[in-house]
Formats: sequence, C-alpha cells, structure tokens
Amino acid sequence: MLVLVTRPAEQALETMVKLASRGHEAVLSPVADIAPAGAHWPAATIDVLVATSARAFEALQTAPEFPTPETKHLLPLFLVGQRTLEAARTAGFTGAARVATDVKELAPKLIAHLRSTSTALYLAGRERKPDLENICASAGFKLMLLETYGAVAAASLSEEALVALDAGAVDSVLHYSQRSAAIFLELLEAAGFDPAELRHLAISEDAAAPLRELGLLHIEIAAHPDEDSLLALLTI
Repeated sequence: MLVLVTRPAEQALETMVKLASRGHEAVLSPVADIAPAGAHWPAATIDVLVATSARAFEALQTAPEFPTPETKHLLPLFLVGQRTLEAARTAGFTGAARVATDVKELAPKLIAHLRSTSTALYLAGRERKPDLENICASAGFKLMLLETYGAVAAASLSEEALVALDAGAVDSVLHYSQRSAAIFLELLEAAGFDPAELRHLAISEDAAAPLRELGLLHIEIAAHPDEDSLLALLTI
C-alpha cells in the first residue's frame, strides 16, 4: 500500500519509518514548512505556561539567563499532548505539568488554576484556532500570547507525489491538521488531480473539515487524535 504523507519533512520521515514497520510504502510531500517566528521570552513575570503543540517549544528562542533556571523549574505547565510535554522537558521546563488530550479538556483545568492576577503565557503558532483564547476570555482571563512559529505553504506537491498520483498508485492520504488538509487540496487541484479518487485518512474531525466541505465520500477519522490511531485505519 502506497501512502501519501503531507507532514513537514522531519515529521514525515518519522511517519515513513512507522509506515514501513507496518508493511506500507510512503511517498512524502510536505505541504507546509514550519519556521520559527523569532519570538523571544517576554520580560514580564509569568505565572503559568501554556502550549498546545510541541512545535511551540521547539521554536522558542530563549537567552541563557532568561527565563531563569528557577523559572524553568517552577513554572506550572498546561499542555495538550504527551509530545508537547516531551518538547517542554527537552527545552528545560521541568515544572509540574497538567496534560490534556485536547483544548476542550485543557481549558477548564487552566481556568480552575488561574487567579485574577495570574499571567499565563501561551506559546502558539501564527496559524491557529482561537478556541483556547476564546474559552479563557469568556471566563474572564486573557492569555499573554507568544507566537513562536508559523507555517509556510509549499508551492506544489513533490515530484515523487505527482508521479505516484499520475500513475494512480496512491492508496491513501494522511491528514494531520485542518490547515495542511486545505493546502493539500489546493495543491492537488492545481496539479489537476481529483481528490474524490483518493482515500483520505484524518487524525480528527477538525482535520477533516476541508475534506467534508468538498463532500468527499472516502474520508475516515482516527478513533483517537494521535498518529498510532491514524495509522491503524490503514489496516481496516
């Protein structure tokens, strides 16, 4: 089975290894590159650190003295996903962490922790849904935003992907986010291919939204919003 992987290059290579271990071949066509936004740690006193993506920590630029080692050790963390926690630890943030599976689960935990005087720093991407900010705002809390990375859309699908699509060799396409799915559809259309002829596997309903908007029939959603559950769809 040939699977088209649209993730950024580094993550796509990791996915390719996982696919190979399951007996599947992969063709890689990153539809966006993730680039640091050049954001630096703010001078303000931070009480809580929030992030919903591992990339937020991977792109964060810090100075040796700022934040201080004490801050990194004591700052409470409110995160979405185990991978985000791992990225936080790698970046040196060792404080107590509350990890949720998604924003809807994280928001009430964060709100219950915040006080009226709390400053919660939200490490985020430039392209994001405002769900967490809106939920906190409705509860009377405004997050301090630090955009640490952004996504730059690819100009076209990879040559390997175009050849495989032209040969009708691609069985399935993996979708990891709403934005990447939308970019993929645009690039696919620009290349003259019909998305209805492909099997689309999405990590969540949110990621599948652009596919649903087109009325595509061959859409399958992972049982849980993680890659192992997404890849499990290939055996169905």
